[in-house]
Amino acid sequence: MAIHGGGGKRQAPPVDLCITGAALGLPGVDGVFSDDNVGRMLRGDVFIRPVPEELRRQMVEKNITRLLKTEGGEGRFEYIQSTADVIKLAARSEEFDIVRDFGFPEDRLAALDRVTKLAIGAGIDALRDAGIPLVMRYKTTTKGTKLPDRWVLPDDIRDDTGVLFTSAFPGYDSYAEIMADFYQDRERRNRLAELETLRAGSGAGEALSGELDRRIAALKKEIEEKTYHFDRRFLFRVLSMGHSQFAEYIGARGPNTSTNGACSSGTQALGIASDWIRTGRCRRVIVISADDITSDNLFGWFGSGFLASGSAATGEVVEEEAIPFDRRRHGLIVGMGASALVLESADSARERGIRPICQVLGTVVANSAFHGSRLDVNHIRHVMDKLISQVEAEHGIDRYQIAPETVFVSHETYTPARGGSASAEVFALRHCYGSATDRILIANTKGATGHPMAVGFEDVVSAKILETGIVPPVPNFKEVDPELGYLNLSKGGAYPVRYILRLAAGFGSQISITMMRWVATPDGRRPAPGALGYATRIENAAAWTGWLKRLSGYEAPEVEVVKRTLRVRDQGPTAYRENGNGNGNAQVAAAPVVPAAPAQAAPSAQAAPSALAAPAAPAGDSVRDRVMAIIAEKTGYPTDMLDDDLDLEADLGIDTVKQAEMFAAIRA
Repeated sequence: MAIHGGGGKRQAPPVDLCITGAALGLPGVDGVFSDDNVGRMLRGDVFIRPVPEELRRQMVEKNITRLLKTEGGEGRFEYIQSTADVIKLAARSEEFDIVRDFGFPEDRLAALDRVTKLAIGAGIDALRDAGIPLVMRYKTTTKGTKLPDRWVLPDDIRDDTGVLFTSAFPGYDSYAEIMADFYQDRERRNRLAELETLRAGSGAGEALSGELDRRIAALKKEIEEKTYHFDRRFLFRVLSMGHSQFAEYIGARGPNTSTNGACSSGTQALGIASDWIRTGRCRRVIVISADDITSDNLFGWFGSGFLASGSAATGEVVEEEAIPFDRRRHGLIVGMGASALVLESADSARERGIRPICQVLGTVVANSAFHGSRLDVNHIRHVMDKLISQVEAEHGIDRYQIAPETVFVSHETYTPARGGSASAEVFALRHCYGSATDRILIANTKGATGHPMAVGFEDVVSAKILETGIVPPVPNFKEVDPELGYLNLSKGGAYPVRYILRLAAGFGSQISITMMRWVATPDGRRPAPGALGYATRIENAAAWTGWLKRLSGYEAPEVEVVKRTLRVRDQGPTAYRENGNGNGNAQVAAAPVVPAAPAQAAPSAQAAPSALAAPAAPAGDSVRDRVMAIIAEKTGYPTDMLDDDLDLEADLGIDTVKQAEMFAAIRA
């Protein structure tokens, strides 16, 4: 069931929807992605750290006039002249390497923005959690031989798998980096011209002339080492293309687009994905989201933006700044991250023998048409009430009866009380549940992660709360806000939760709400955060094995995890998977050793083959041997798989750009 704008019609016939996979990329975590990320979130780890001094100075340099809001709602302006008055806390990223950690092709890396890389990582992790593996695709060459192409979704599910990418600031990091490189290069050249003019026209003495010569030489060397060259992949890096770039990487050919609902984007995307499946556009959607305005390239700008708006906290003690629902709340803390969900029709999950994590009972995507940054309390409570009423009617539940088993996963950003999210959310809850509101458990993640912008941390955490029965604590709460009254805030740990009500809000009056229900295990027990994964949810082993056989074409398929990617272990080409058709009469070339890290444990998994070293150029002066060595290095195929008559583009996948690079290497 989906609602749009508060006035949409119910879909008929209804399609049961479920979440089968979820993943998180967190700030402050080595590599951003880790198998312990869900556990970190559920136990309430805090990821907020001090902002480096250099980034604080960048905000001061912006000449910010800041809006300050008083408790009474009045405002005044303050000119910022010192790092004492800027943002001092943020949840920032540690090093992230998608090539090292996920095996992403290095030659395609330059076309990706940082946000896209993060979203792709989350999507691969979510597919693994859902138990949806990639398979090695083979292609038939113009000579009739078969060559391994790449790891993609199986043919059976490629056309009915959609991708929805959401980010508030896609491409911005690359754009800022490119602009900075260009203007720094131009500045160096302008300085050089000034110094050379000064040197030529001055009647300076020997000492000054020598100093000018030294500076000119140093600038020339710097220009030579850091010369700016326009990147032909500029458009791919700065456009919002995470949806198409991820789809290309995994071979998903279903519906594909990006959205930007500001800070409601993750939940909004889940609602849109639900509509895609209910209207028959596809059977599953991978919803990927990422943002990072805390990077070295962006923090000075976006930190300044939140600072100028009066919505950012400026203290340096986390326990006094990250205070959701507390009377003292006075400003948000910015963060970063990535998340992904795999949403499927219940029939699709059942065919795979997989028990879903949870059922999506209903979604709403709306806009209050009210204000750029404030929330319309009356409209939000109306939208929430309509969603809950329709879920009650469609699923035969009663909101008051399920209140003790319900967790409200809040948007709360701990911005100033007047016009902030806490008031709107709590008032909506009290309108919808009355006195039963006090029996609903309230959770919040931004007190631990800061505000990750469009990233759907809460949507993933909602699913994992239902899967584990563990609810993260609301941190640093000390003082009750009289306007909000008593709230049943989570203290962390296990709770008897069966339902989730999730609300997200964003700049521009964006509102999105979802309601979910736990899909119970046969024995009613829940796995611990450290024991999650699709293997614990294989409910019909025969259906699971049969599905793997169909999608792989192997009689005895085995799965493996290589560089965080779930795959069906390659056993060579089959007619079933060759070029997506049934041509099984071609001569089969020996398959190369798959470059891979050691495989992690997985059901029926075997260790991945060891990595194949890049071939060195053969000894001797043979032009052919040297050319073959370069082609082997560019394509990854061993030289014994190559043939003089193979077409560079049609057979070996070397497009015109790569051909130009390769010919340049040959000429060199």
